[in-house]
Amino acid sequence: MTTRIVVGVDGSEDGLRAVRYAATAVAALEGELHLVHAVDDAVLAGAWGVVYDPSLLQQAGEQATRLASDEARAMGLRDHQIRTEVVLGNPSSVLARLSEGAELLVVGRRSLSGLERMFVGSTSVSVALGAKCPVVVISNAVNPEMTGAHSLVTVGIDAEDHSSVTLDWAFAEAQRRTDHGHPTGVRVVHVLTPTPMDAVNPESIDPLIQRAGQAVEGLLASLRTKHPFLEVQVDVLTGAPVDEMVAETDRTDLFVLGAQRSRRLGMASGVLRGVLAHAKSPVALVR
Repeated sequence: MTTRIVVGVDGSEDGLRAVRYAATAVAALEGELHLVHAVDDAVLAGAWGVVYDPSLLQQAGEQATRLASDEARAMGLRDHQIRTEVVLGNPSSVLARLSEGAELLVVGRRSLSGLERMFVGSTSVSVALGAKCPVVVISNAVNPEMTGAHSLVTVGIDAEDHSSVTLDWAFAEAQRRTDHGHPTGVRVVHVLTPTPMDAVNPESIDPLIQRAGQAVEGLLASLRTKHPFLEVQVDVLTGAPVDEMVAETDRTDLFVLGAQRSRRLGMASGVLRGVLAHAKSPVALVR
């Protein structure tokens, strides 16, 4: 079966950046690029009683997919590797449905400020939680160039059992890049949030750091065996999870997070939104 990567496109520069990212992966996998524009049926009946002509929205969608196809061809993909589709429906629902059986879903993230960032992050989390495959969120404003300069995939985990799914995907992605001629290491990051008691007695957090490191290493044992030639680094950090993880995105090619809901603070949706809103690298969300 042909490997398929889905991209949500809307004619924006962020959508085209998503196309470039996905086209690079498709070329390496010799797969298919599935370009999708969703016409949100909620906008057909606009404010003040205005009713939009569906044919005009269809034309706008076709224009967006044409632009995306041109971008993919410029990246070296051939016509038989590119499929386009304009679909009526809620964008998150449409992308979730079409992600069934896909290797990856890639979407653009607008570069906004203030409270708008929260809503952009919330939308991306919604897409990730509904998708049937991992989701990569990328911004043209923040990530305009090709990624790969750091030769590193970083994964943030909460060290619970479900972190093994996120780790497995991150290691496989680093291995894929390495196998295609770009040696890539893995950095595993876990963040501990100090309590007021730790502030009074800083030494009290040292045993927690040690136990967390041991828990992470326990999750990595089988992956180190499976990927013996990947360079792996483990860091247990202390601080606010969003702040620490966003800082990590400044020195990696891809930051990977689990989109599962933790039993503890862990990777709760607020942390996911915060990282998505401020990340300096593409972010992959894995369920």
